Amino acid sequence: MRRAQVLAALFLWSVLSLANEAWVAVTLDRIEFSGNLISWPAFKGNPIMFASVVGTGNTYQKLVWPWTGWFTIADEGGELVQETEAIPLFVLPADQMGSRLGIAIQFLGNTDFDWDHRYVPEVLSDLEKYLRRRLPASTYVPTIPGMGESEPSSGHEPLYVAHYDVFEPFIRVLASDAWSGDIRTFTDEVQAGHNTVRFQYSIRRVYLSENLQARVGLEGIKTVENGDFANGEVFILARAISGFSTSGAPAQRAGRIPPSSHYSMGDGEEKVLSAVLFEGEVKPFLYLEILAWDEDNPEVGDQHDLLGGFFGLWLPWRLSNLPGGEKELVIPKETPDGEVLFYLRVELLGQS
Repeated sequence: MRRAQVLAALFLWSVLSLANEAWVAVTLDRIEFSGNLISWPAFKGNPIMFASVVGTGNTYQKLVWPWTGWFTIADEGGELVQETEAIPLFVLPADQMGSRLGIAIQFLGNTDFDWDHRYVPEVLSDLEKYLRRRLPASTYVPTIPGMGESEPSSGHEPLYVAHYDVFEPFIRVLASDAWSGDIRTFTDEVQAGHNTVRFQYSIRRVYLSENLQARVGLEGIKTVENGDFANGEVFILARAISGFSTSGAPAQRAGRIPPSSHYSMGDGEEKVLSAVLFEGEVKPFLYLEILAWDEDNPEVGDQHDLLGGFFGLWLPWRLSNLPGGEKELVIPKETPDGEVLFYLRVELLGQS
């Protein structure tokens, strides 16, 4: 009888282990900016973005944030403060982790308000080279939480240096004890002249339920302030990421709403939408990036004004415990150029 109970307990443990596979995730949880990239006009915010490469063993995963355009933040601004907000930088099954984990992040400031990301491939290439040099050979592991180590100059000056305010690259290598527990959180900062970006990031274990299915829909927006003197030419850029491909690129679905042109919206106007941003299995996470823009002057094709951006990360345990299986979210967001409300519906379709 005793033997049968032990065997039953072992069987149950194995089933639960398979249904709750452990993954290691690295998330960027908060971004704060202090300084001033734009001296004129004074009311403008500071356009920033970042590229990241996080690697272990032979796996290197890459992310560019935001997907298109730049995020506009106030002179003394903080973002990623909603309960669900964070940006996923890396995720991998725990049993595939190497002995060390390398994190490389490059922030850029944009003083010209240009729209494109033409130098992003070079930024990602530089960061990956840094990590590949460090991870196989280095025996140095920071022991003080929050301490990083700057990468010595290689003598190569990237082309993007001439076009942007380039913050010092953040490079950190951590030993396996950083992901042995449930969560460890760190804070660091990087500088470019008198400008500083301070950021908080976490390394945590994520446990997956089998066949966790969800749907997220964007049901509408409200332009509290549209960024224009009259009606604004409003459009939305959105992407959903549900992990990383074998090449290291995010596994994402991205698009523009509407696909072409824009919505003419004044202050306080609402637009009803029925856009499904994600539907399917959540493995190993679900990340939504939603940015509302004013096209400013479509005929000229000049710089766009960001009215607000939401960056929601749902880890499996949060969706699994969604009260009633669904939730309506009204999310207020603002920048120095405008203010917007996003109306979202999150639905749990099934799990086992």
